[in-house]
Amino acid sequence: MPLNKLAIAVKYGSVFLICGSAHATEVTEQVSPGGQKYWHYPVENAKRTAVAIAWPNGIATLPAGMEMVSRIGIDVMLNGGADGKPPEEIIADFEDLDAGSRLFVQPEEIRGFIVTPDNELANAAAIANSVLLRPNLSQNWFEREQNKLAGQSRGRDKVVLGIGWNLSREILMGDHPYRNFWSIKPAANVDSASLSLIKDWHARSFDRKNVAVVATGSGNFDAIGAAIDKALEGLPSEGAEPPNGSEALELTIPGKTIIYHAPKATKSMILSFAKLPAANRNKELETNTALGVLGYGQQSRLFKAVRTGLRASYGFGAGYYDYTRKQRIFHMSGEVETAKLQDALNAVQETYEEFRTGGIGLIEFPFARRFYRQRIESSLAKPQDATFLLMEGRLNGAPMNQLSTLTKRIDDLERGKINGFIADTFKPFDQLLTLIVTPDAGVVEGDCVITAYDQWKTCF
Repeated sequence: MPLNKLAIAVKYGSVFLICGSAHATEVTEQVSPGGQKYWHYPVENAKRTAVAIAWPNGIATLPAGMEMVSRIGIDVMLNGGADGKPPEEIIADFEDLDAGSRLFVQPEEIRGFIVTPDNELANAAAIANSVLLRPNLSQNWFEREQNKLAGQSRGRDKVVLGIGWNLSREILMGDHPYRNFWSIKPAANVDSASLSLIKDWHARSFDRKNVAVVATGSGNFDAIGAAIDKALEGLPSEGAEPPNGSEALELTIPGKTIIYHAPKATKSMILSFAKLPAANRNKELETNTALGVLGYGQQSRLFKAVRTGLRASYGFGAGYYDYTRKQRIFHMSGEVETAKLQDALNAVQETYEEFRTGGIGLIEFPFARRFYRQRIESSLAKPQDATFLLMEGRLNGAPMNQLSTLTKRIDDLERGKINGFIADTFKPFDQLLTLIVTPDAGVVEGDCVITAYDQWKTCF
């Protein structure tokens, strides 16, 4: 059954695997009976096994302007059934096995996984193979998923969350096609997709060449290897050449405060962004410990300042997001009561600057370190979560042998070094890009006011 909202135990999942496992368990490279290499992480006594596969295609097989075809195609594959069976039968087959699955696309890759009781791994892999190889790519399901995605595209422009993030990508990405993919814009591109494009995308996107495969759980190597071979059975051995390529994404984040006036909005929103340096991927432990203090959860500084202190929002937090394997942004965001918008913005700035210049406090540090370790331990004890993290490390090119040293390296973290990292990494607030979406542009100060996405250039 598709798990569209699979619960990942850690908010910033992509970073933890790079650093390693919270257990001393070894990650090993194995080979399936069919010759497919994969990385394996054992989770003892889980009684479940998860297998993940990544195809290094993403949207590269699509012509410019057709980035939405991949999104529609994935949804048709997941929801339209396979092997001539209706979708409810495929779902019931997975449920009968107590198994779950997911398939999703990002600009640089397509990823899928299954998680199942150890003794049902072969059966789950067979179902997954039918979805990958013989999905029911019908006109009815295509139109259904196309209309749904078009509604999502247009709906984002009606809520402050959608407006804020879409505006951010207009500024950060310019005309790069990844902007269209992430923002599901323009809606006309969704409308212009066709079933023939979906079928061509499917034929080009799934093969056995250069796939990345990982597995975690308590299943044995024989069963896991056989399941991997079954999942990939029948797929072409060679991938299709992309029709055209796009230049590498290079994010541009200028220091500016832009107010987007949305008169029909019922609330306001604050979003602040900065680009993190490429070397940040070598400082995952420091990044996550720092951001845990600043903006993860109800005990974080931002939540306490804006939600608990001002009672001005439902919540406020901080994190980071990887738009590509090389382009990472830091962000702070939250929806805010319009009448308290200026006070909330002031509180965010003050909290951030105190964090940036003063670092983590003496009392805060041991709690933050322990909380971080607990999150990782919890995540890696669950095969579905551990597989997601293991794949992130594989795709990021992390040394897989780092996994067994994570616990010690977390224990060895030093407050002084992390605070030095914070001071070196996080820019002053006035160098961040801050976007404010609000129905009342007069209640908050900013550098300029706009009423449409394409007006942002007038602010510079």
